Amino acid sequence: MFSLIGKVSGQYGPDAPNRSRSKKGYPSDGFSAGADQADFSSFAVELARIGSELRNVPDVRQEEVDRLRSQVQAGEYVPPLDKVARRLVLAGILESQ
Repeated sequence: MFSLIGKVSGQYGPDAPNRSRSKKGYPSDGFSAGADQADFSSFAVELARIGSELRNVPDVRQEEVDRLRSQVQAGEYVPPLDKVARRLVLAGILESQ
């Protein structure tokens, strides 16, 4: 069994030969004989762009916090009772386990 594992890890592990890959990401028949390079798909580029935009979005929606704070201070805030009840029931169920 260990010899089988050795064969598999030898082909795909850190000591694996540097095989070139086709456009679809599958190993090609030959070995690469040049500098390493990376090709990024348009999806990966778009994903990186969206990720950087998300880092610039604030964690707190300040307008919503200010609106709710003023409602609470004025005594006008009415919590959604169905959500409060649901969360109380779930908290009780989770606490009893």
